[in-house]
Amino acid sequence: MQPADIDATLAERGTRYGEFTDHAKITQAIKRAMMLGRNWDSLADDMKESLEMLAHKMGRILNGDPNYHDSWHDIVGYTKLVADRILKDQEHESQSLPGLPTGGLSSARAAVVTDPVLLERFRQSAANLVGEGKARKDAAGGEV
Repeated sequence: MQPADIDATLAERGTRYGEFTDHAKITQAIKRAMMLGRNWDSLADDMKESLEMLAHKMGRILNGDPNYHDSWHDIVGYTKLVADRILKDQEHESQSLPGLPTGGLSSARAAVVTDPVLLERFRQSAANLVGEGKARKDAAGGEV
């Protein structure tokens, strides 16, 4: 790319999104505010990146042409990437526990109580845990 091409691109972007330094101030302020959230440090990388890209797009909207469709469309796209990944992870988790419903703990409790096969599995697991605990206690001279 030639310097003239870069200058033309920058001029076009400036017309569309406003002065870059103004955009940067807005975007960085949004990012700093996001980092104050109590969950920021525990977010997955794709969540952080998506939110940072949202801040970037919001900065462009606030500093430039608010009617530019692509900015709004991109926001939907970045959030969809994370939402789709979360659904995929949840589907994978529910498949790793076959036979258990995906409706949360109360739903799982109801299934164990009403499904004789799951109830028997639960009883066997509980008995194994009790047996392991007793064995550890015996090995430790009565204290665990």
